[in-house]
Order: sequence, then structure tokens, then C-alpha cells
Amino acid sequence: MGLLKAKAALVFNTSNTPQERELEVFGDPLERLWKDCICMFCGIPVVHRRMFSVMVTSTDRERRSWLDEVRTLTREVFPPDSA
Repeated sequence: MGLLKAKAALVFNTSNTPQERELEVFGDPLERLWKDCICMFCGIPVVHRRMFSVMVTSTDRERRSWLDEVRTLTREVFPPDSA
């Protein structure tokens, strides 16, 4: 029985592996780790995870776009009036 009272979690990861290769070669082990081995174990029923890549070749514009996406997802999952 998980003991955390959180109803949702956001997990943001960065990677230097292109997403297609990550899925094809590794099967996205971080998805399973965060959802099944950490959040579910702790009692968090809803988990949203987003991988940003490829970091090493990313541009300032891409990184700004990723930060905008983080802000949007955070507002959607944790609306200000839900506290």
C-alpha cells in the first residue's frame, strides 16, 4: 500500500538518445521504472512522463519550447485552483 497522498506525478527526463532508438533498442525502461517501480509503489495513481531529447544537439529555441511544454503540462496536471 502506497503511503504518499499525491494524486498525480510529473516526471521530466532528458536524454542524448533519439526517442526512436530509445524505444527500439532499450524499450524505454525509465517509463516502467517511474510508473511501476516508483509512483505505483508509493500510491500515486496518475503518472505523466516526458522525455526531452536529444540534449547534446538541442538549440536554445528547442530548450525554450521544452520549458514552455513543462509549464503547460504542470498547469494541466496541477491547476492552481486544485490545491
